[in-house]
Amino acid sequence: MEDWQMTPEERSLKYERIRKEKAEKRKKGMKSLTKAQLKVLRVSHDTLRKITNDLEEMNDLYMSDIKKLNRCFYDIGNEFLFDNSAYWNYEDPDADDAEE
Repeated sequence: MEDWQMTPEERSLKYERIRKEKAEKRKKGMKSLTKAQLKVLRVSHDTLRKITNDLEEMNDLYMSDIKKLNRCFYDIGNEFLFDNSAYWNYEDPDADDAEE
């Protein structure tokens, strides 16, 4: 059945099911990563967070470049279930480990 043929409730249920299926696949994928892979992804994600923040504040590059970096940041965060909080609001879950 096409979306336009569904009631709003049916459409909502359909897309909720799709979101849940995607979330489960992502969780399964995250569990399959090694610690080293996860660390590399986290470091890359945090680096992109910092660069994105700096570029947004300085506006020193072409806006299209900022958009690409911003898109990269959110794509990695969404695909790998990382926190997409702004740089200044982000709390590192591993910060306690570094202090020990």
